[in-house]
Amino acid sequence: MHELELRETEEGQRLDRHLRKLLPGVPLGGIFRLLRRGTIRIDGKKAGPDLRLRAGMVLTLPDNLGAAAGGTPLPSPPAAPPPRSLTPRVVHRDEDVLVLDKPAGLPVQPGSGHDFHVVGWLDAQAFGVRTGTYRPAPVHRLDRGTSGLVACGLNPQASRALSEAFRADQVQKVYAAVVEGAPRPARGTIDAPLLLRETARASQPKVHVDPAGKPARSDYVVVATGRRRSLLQVILKTGRTHQIRAHLAHIGHPIVGDGRYGSTVDLGKGQFLLHAEQLTLPHPRTGASAKFCAPVPDRLSQAIG
Repeated sequence: MHELELRETEEGQRLDRHLRKLLPGVPLGGIFRLLRRGTIRIDGKKAGPDLRLRAGMVLTLPDNLGAAAGGTPLPSPPAAPPPRSLTPRVVHRDEDVLVLDKPAGLPVQPGSGHDFHVVGWLDAQAFGVRTGTYRPAPVHRLDRGTSGLVACGLNPQASRALSEAFRADQVQKVYAAVVEGAPRPARGTIDAPLLLRETARASQPKVHVDPAGKPARSDYVVVATGRRRSLLQVILKTGRTHQIRAHLAHIGHPIVGDGRYGSTVDLGKGQFLLHAEQLTLPHPRTGASAKFCAPVPDRLSQAIG
């Protein structure tokens, strides 16, 4: 059996929808059979397909998914290669860790209406270890509209160690963001709890500031200011879903292009001006601190006008 501990990025998803992304080669009917039989379990127990996931839950999968599902499923079709403008750039690669610079507009995970994604691109590469229950994959997510650094594990041990480092807030993430207006003061901390909205539509905020939410803290500094926009550097002290987007909207300075959180600017293709520029994490093999950087794209620095 293979166990996966769910991350905060999976929180609120239905179990069956998460399994369809996780097991693209298993038909939906096979997934339902696995759940009915208890072959796939959550926290060691049977679970229904409509169960809402929570961070920290442990998902147990059988080693031989094809036989367990009641037959040998057709292999999932290979994902189409992304166009050059959406091809990730390799920032770092060793036997355990792959770090990519993801373009804005490229989803990390497969989803409805997405022809290209990081997971599909990884499947087409010859990176890392592959078994019946493991393939190299990102250990965290960036929103489709966000560009920048994505860390991937290249073997099961590395993936587990990296995932645990993200859950334990042992990873420092620094972002660049272009926002509407000019925050005052020019350097500050946004300390506001965030609550997940499970019923939010795609056009509505997925999280909002609420005293009942989880603690969330973001430090920011204004790097440059134009006539109507400012370039910020934002350091995450916690790793909540949509944290930067919700926090900057909360102080009245939404990220340019982020209509979901109040921006009036439409950049098209779900893009907004947010970039993951630095990632510092404990290397899964040595434990030593490893820092990776992706330069701020011109589209951000030129946008402040």
